[in-house]
Amino acid sequence: MSSRAGGLAMLAVLGCRPAASTTVSKPDDAAHEALPTSRHAAGEVLDANIPLAHGGVLPLASLRGKVVILELGGAADRDATVEADYAALAQSSGASLAIVMVALDPGGWHDDAPPHTLGWDPQGALAAKLRAASLPTVIVLDAQGRIAHQYGGARTSGHAEAIATAKRLLTAPGR
Repeated sequence: MSSRAGGLAMLAVLGCRPAASTTVSKPDDAAHEALPTSRHAAGEVLDANIPLAHGGVLPLASLRGKVVILELGGAADRDATVEADYAALAQSSGASLAIVMVALDPGGWHDDAPPHTLGWDPQGALAAKLRAASLPTVIVLDAQGRIAHQYGGARTSGHAEAIATAKRLLTAPGR
């Protein structure tokens, strides 16, 4: 590049900078609020058919009488600590608990599937029906199929609350 062309290029770059008095406004906080977990209300009976990874369908209604942890997510959402918590809860609860993990993508699931029911939702139809706003989405259902707890997105306090809710439901009198 000639020195004249280089000088013009530098002038063009310098000329594109904002003026010293230019201020950048902060984005509207309302536009950055977290999305709701889902549009389903606590206490609402959740009815859906879960397509299974190895064929067939699991109607959530067939799990009435059990506490259900339903998790929708992708392989990138898998978390060894969460899966260990699920395994420990399943071991201590026996047939009173059903854990259904629904994969939205094939990677990382079939070769290392969790020891729970594995659902399959590659086109997101179930996620859309459940109105999942972020992944992972975890919904805890009581024995009557009502939503007792739900959270979506980063596994912050939501996971601990989901496990605590499931434990509370599993030990509730008159279950």
